[in-house]
Amino acid sequence: MAPIAGVCLQHIAREADDPHAMALFYQEVLGFNRLETPNFGAMTVIWMSLPPSHSLHLIGRESKRSTSSRKDPSVLPKSDHLAFRVENYNAAVQLIKDRGIEIFEKTQQDGKIKQAFFYDPEGT
Repeated sequence: MAPIAGVCLQHIAREADDPHAMALFYQEVLGFNRLETPNFGAMTVIWMSLPPSHSLHLIGRESKRSTSSRKDPSVLPKSDHLAFRVENYNAAVQLIKDRGIEIFEKTQQDGKIKQAFFYDPEGT
C-alpha cells in the first residue's frame, strides 16, 4: 500500500504555560514572525511562522505544570527536540550565550556537523 501523496509538515504545536513569553523567545532568539491567529475563545493560541514555510502554534496549557529543577541541555540529543539550521553556527551560538541561555555543543561525523542544544523558557 502506497503512502498518502503530497504530504508535507504544516505546523508543530507546543503547549505552553505562558504562550506570550514563549512567542517572545521564538521571535527574539530564533526570528519567528507572529501570524494573524483566529480567536479560539478562552484558549490562548499564538500562530508563528519561520520563513519560508514552517509554522509553530503555541497553545496555552489549561493547568500549569509544576516547576522542576533546572534541566541539563546535554540530555537533549537523546530526547524530543526541535532542530533548526542556521547560516552561521558560531554567530548563532554566541547570540544564544549572550542572552544567558545555557547551551550544550556537540560535534558529529568527524567534525563535519556541529550541533548546539538549549532549552526554551519553559524548559522544553
